[in-house]
Amino acid sequence: MKINKFKKVGKNKYKVIFDNNEITLYEDVILKYDLLLIKDVDIDLLDKIIEENKYYDAYYTALNYIEIKLRYKKEIISYLKKKEFSDDLINEVVNKLEELKLLNNKNYIIAYTNDRINLSSDGPYKIKKSLLEYEFDEEDIDEYLNTIDDSIWIEKLNKIVNKKKNLMKSKSYYMFITKMKNDLYNLGYDKYMIEEILKNIEYNSNALEKEAEKAKKKFKNDKTKIINSLLRKGFDYEDIKSIFKD
Repeated sequence: MKINKFKKVGKNKYKVIFDNNEITLYEDVILKYDLLLIKDVDIDLLDKIIEENKYYDAYYTALNYIEIKLRYKKEIISYLKKKEFSDDLINEVVNKLEELKLLNNKNYIIAYTNDRINLSSDGPYKIKKSLLEYEFDEEDIDEYLNTIDDSIWIEKLNKIVNKKKNLMKSKSYYMFITKMKNDLYNLGYDKYMIEEILKNIEYNSNALEKEAEKAKKKFKNDKTKIINSLLRKGFDYEDIKSIFKD
């Protein structure tokens, strides 16, 4: 088969036009088999070229995927499987990427953790849980998380608490603290750190007066029912008594 023409059709790809056929090949394959010089290709050589091209197809597909953002090994394997590449090809490509340091689990853990710190409210335990779900080694995860200073987490906690405090002015102090503990624990923060932050929080609210007025109207000034209603909403009994003194 005689090669008549090469036509560039994309990054690193050329359409190779024969007398009565055409195939798209990667530049690496063209150069490896000296197709610019040979010009004539027999059937056996063409079969080898096509098989070699499959490898570069998988390789550049993986590279393009990595260029979008950092990926981890399992993610690359899953992506290439969806593209219907064979297991042998996938293993070959993954080994090449690891050899070139383009697939490095520790680097991914660092990048992922830093992103979650800067772009989310997640605490260390939630970040760790997510990474474990990606099947990273727990030792590698702990190794990097242990390098992060507590002041980073404390700063994040303070921001979350202050924001929530402004949104929950209508709640009793007890309800505010209870909800904050639950929310921060679910976000993956250390229990001791949460307690320390909330212990020193200033929370001033006119919620008791507002809720008392509502209860008075609802229960028609029935003192017992009003007190029970306010207690259920988390208000302090001594504070409630002061409302009636006034």
